[in-house]
Amino acid sequence: MTEKLKYKREIEKIQQMGICCPPDELIVPNNLQTFRFVFEDPYHIKNHKPPGANNPQRVLNEKDQKKCSLYGLSCFKRPDSAKQFFLEHSKHIPKFYKAVGETLSTGLIDGNDGLITEEGKHTHFDLFEFESCNLSNKFIPIEKLI
Repeated sequence: MTEKLKYKREIEKIQQMGICCPPDELIVPNNLQTFRFVFEDPYHIKNHKPPGANNPQRVLNEKDQKKCSLYGLSCFKRPDSAKQFFLEHSKHIPKFYKAVGETLSTGLIDGNDGLITEEGKHTHFDLFEFESCNLSNKFIPIEKLI
């Protein structure tokens, strides 16, 4: 990896705990249409910012590999899967939308943005951004979810 990751200092602290972060099996995205939750306000401070950066205390409370995931941006490969994820989490976490945003957005990501994990449940994957990545100008809102 030639380009530095955003949150490199925080990720190095996780590595010092003996946790492989980010995972070894990262993939270079190639114009991958991606779906993410954002806030309606395009300038909201939490837009395109991973949970660990928004709430560093949360990282201390999580189990091993989850600590690392908190410095990746949650993304989805399909809009229906993203909406299902949002609905499921909203049932169990009051005001879930206040943590992730109330709007589904879409954009294309590529190898200049960062590296991604393999797709998991709900077509979810994490994007570990490079320092130069700015998703604000790549994603557009497509649907308000609440």
